[in-house]
Amino acid sequence: MKATSLTVDDSIRRDAAPARPRRTLADLPGPRGLPVVGHLLALHPDRWHLDFERWWRAHGDLFAVRLGRKPILVVADGELVRDVLQRRPAVFRRMRTIEDVSREADMVGLFSADGDAWRKQRQLISPTFHARHVEGFFPSISAITGRLRALWAQAADERAARDVLGDLMRYSVDVTSSVAFGRDLDTLARGPDALQEHLQRVFLGLNRRMLAPLPYWRYLGLPADRAYDRAIASVKRFILDLVTAARREIEGGADRPARPRTLLELMIAARDGEDPKARLSDAEVYANVLTMLLAGEDTTANTLAWILYYLGSRPDVQARAREEADRVVVGALIPTLEQSKRLEYTGAVAHEALRLRSAAPLLYLEANHDTVVGDVAVPAGAGVVALTRAAGRKPEYFGDPESFRPERWLGGAPATLPHEPRMALAFGGGPRICPGRSMALLECAVTVGMVLRSFTVELADPAAPVRERMAFAMQPEGLRIRFTNRASA
Repeated sequence: MKATSLTVDDSIRRDAAPARPRRTLADLPGPRGLPVVGHLLALHPDRWHLDFERWWRAHGDLFAVRLGRKPILVVADGELVRDVLQRRPAVFRRMRTIEDVSREADMVGLFSADGDAWRKQRQLISPTFHARHVEGFFPSISAITGRLRALWAQAADERAARDVLGDLMRYSVDVTSSVAFGRDLDTLARGPDALQEHLQRVFLGLNRRMLAPLPYWRYLGLPADRAYDRAIASVKRFILDLVTAARREIEGGADRPARPRTLLELMIAARDGEDPKARLSDAEVYANVLTMLLAGEDTTANTLAWILYYLGSRPDVQARAREEADRVVVGALIPTLEQSKRLEYTGAVAHEALRLRSAAPLLYLEANHDTVVGDVAVPAGAGVVALTRAAGRKPEYFGDPESFRPERWLGGAPATLPHEPRMALAFGGGPRICPGRSMALLECAVTVGMVLRSFTVELADPAAPVRERMAFAMQPEGLRIRFTNRASA
């Protein structure tokens, strides 16, 4: 599967919006809100992305809401969403609440930093996700994929249904920890460890605080907030110990590795570079290692879980993907790096799952100064919620948009059906497109290729609902898979 590469300066442009807006936020339609709190109480804590999309269907591609007293423009039109994303970071930034909550946790890394701090970190960190570095980590990814296969083969022998999201989160933690800082946690064999449990508390705490109408935790510490603070402290100690150990090894004289072997070592090398102004501080290294752990566990695991959901619910898709895997992955159960790149239909399955079940179905932004979106004036400090998944579900961009049709990514869809790949925004867009997308797509190719070669996949209970749940990212709730070993199928 191929991933597009962007540099830090790609797609950066000045605000090219119309000079004379015709409407203000007050002119736009939107749901009825309440005094003071606005629409905050109408957002369900773990399904708020669905609330925004429900309002989109009722009020159109441009509508307005309020989060507390903060006015929000909600954008679902694909061209306008892309325009907003292209105008970061000069015109739009992440909503300040996100940076404030991240700063309290000492994790203002590439995800939450903005302005000059983001530019510096992007320039130094993006090269660590270059394809040559990611591909250098393939032996670790392959070995850990083998462990996942062994776990599911045992479940197949026992005819036991699996909570695959839990398995895939452990898989992703093992891959990310091995690739990011060279420590194999092996949670697949040992079960969840303290680090993973702390990360789960961090996920929930970040989500809760980012949506809170007031920063109540600064004045009143609830039990969940105290657990979150303890989790942050524990994770920080763990990561800073890794940073110290990695720097000690890098400076170890004769035994020093010839070149960095992990993403952490690559960041430390950038941190210790010749130009003091371009160096990463220890705090920035910590923030970005934590960001990799959070993103590596949550987003990749959720995407893989949704892919298994579609394979289990669509036997025709599974059969076509299996035929390709049997043809490409010859004489093995886990694809090699080169074989992974040749799994084109598997790549199409991943892209279609990302279009319909993006782990990041919306983005919270804020205007740095007065600007215009479409024909709407957006004052400085107003919020902009970009409905990235909604753009991928519009019939003018993707024909038959609610159907799972992987062939659309291979030119196999009827010519009468529109297909606009640039409107699939699961990884964001513009200068701040996700730098880890190459690694995520590689993990998907290897893991799905292994599953297709090894098992038949079925939903454990086809009648049981599988719902979307928003934590740090969007995940399936209630998904259980039954694996059958192909040798005995």
